[in-house]
Amino acid sequence: MTDTIRCGRLISATAFVMLALLSACSTPPDRIILLPDPEGKVGAVVVRSANAEQTIDKAYAGVDVASNGSMEKTMDSRADVQTRYSELLAARPPRPMTFTLFFLFDSATELAPESPATVEKMKAVLAHWPAPQVVVTGHTDLAGSQEFNDKLSMRRAQSAAAFLVKEGIPVQQIETAGRGKREPLVPTADGIPNRMNRRVVITIQ
Repeated sequence: MTDTIRCGRLISATAFVMLALLSACSTPPDRIILLPDPEGKVGAVVVRSANAEQTIDKAYAGVDVASNGSMEKTMDSRADVQTRYSELLAARPPRPMTFTLFFLFDSATELAPESPATVEKMKAVLAHWPAPQVVVTGHTDLAGSQEFNDKLSMRRAQSAAAFLVKEGIPVQQIETAGRGKREPLVPTADGIPNRMNRRVVITIQ
């Protein structure tokens, strides 16, 4: 993916596969550095000022933007970035994490046998996550009517949200939604039950 940054005196940008770093000082030049995601992948970012434009698409490539809008490309190593911006990197919020819990047929409260292990992993993450914002989305398989599945998916989301509240997450930090059978994980014909589609997806950010 490609993102665009228009340069003023303060610059920052984020994308699914990149993070832009801002120099810690208020004097020119501003510096944008493209970081890889945890899997080592990078996207691309277009940096624009009033009179110049540069695209960076390699890990640790950067652009220095002067106060007059002129630009100069830079190239750092991972070690240099880690050393120079260690405090800034440490202050980044955690990357969003997603956990999927599977449910038994027609149930909003009974988890499938493989899900308790996922619950334990999620609890361990939440124990060290600063001020988590959580999105809980319920889903169903394609058996049953749209109306029935809309209600079932929301009950599943609410059940998961209630568990999170018991784990200490303030209710105002939890958003719930039910998607019914609109977004199956495994596409099937309408009316066909599938265990992988009976799920709740919990995103922590």
